[in-house]
Amino acid sequence: MSIKQQIIKELDSRIRRLDEHRTTATEPTENQYDELNQALSRVIGASLYHELEDIKGFVEKLS
Repeated sequence: MSIKQQIIKELDSRIRRLDEHRTTATEPTENQYDELNQALSRVIGASLYHELEDIKGFVEKLS
């Protein structure tokens, strides 16, 4: 397997894990800090998801 294919495989794995985390329903809690942590995790995860998709697109275009 080429380095390019290995990178794409790893990016796919990370994108899949982020997607699983993103679509996992969170349980409401009475702890406001837990709620804030969950909200921040979703925001950061969404941004990271798009960045990984962009990097994957860039790597796929490399010769």
